[in-house]
Amino acid sequence: MRAIREFTADTIEHPKVKRMHDYWLAKRAGRAMPSRSDVDPLELRDCLGNLCLLDVTRDTPPRFKFRLDGSVVALATGFDLTGKFVDEVPDVTYRDFMAAIYRRVAETRAPLFLINEEDWKGYNIWVTSVTLPLSSDGDTVDAILDAVFPAVAP
Repeated sequence: MRAIREFTADTIEHPKVKRMHDYWLAKRAGRAMPSRSDVDPLELRDCLGNLCLLDVTRDTPPRFKFRLDGSVVALATGFDLTGKFVDEVPDVTYRDFMAAIYRRVAETRAPLFLINEEDWKGYNIWVTSVTLPLSSDGDTVDAILDAVFPAVAP
C-alpha cells in the first residue's frame, strides 16, 4: 500500500464513486445511514463486480466478514475473500490497511473516500474507492458497502 490520499464528497471525480455515494445518500432517506436491506443489487448492476459487502460483528473490537467480494475485485486481486474475515487475509500489510478503513467507517459512521496504490497480482494499480456504512437500527454500523474501482494515477 502506498500513496494514500483521501478526498471528500465534494471532490469526487470518479463517476462510479459519485454514483455509489449518491445512491447511499438517496437510500438514507433522512436517516444517518441506510440499512443493508435498503441496498438493491439490481439497482447497482453497473457497479456490481466492484462491490464488496461486509458484515460487522459485535465483538470488541469488531471483526469484518466479507459476505461478498465483487467478481471484478476478486479477479484483479487474485483472491476471493467471500466468506472470510479481514483478519484472515494472509498479507499483513493489506489486512491492516483494510481493517483500519473498516474500523474507521464503523466508528465514524461516515463514508470514506480514498485513492491509493495497491499491489494486485504483482502489479501496482491505483484504486479509487468509497466505503459506506450501513445500519439496521440507524445507529450501529452492522454492515459496510465498499465500492472499489481501478483508476488512473492521480
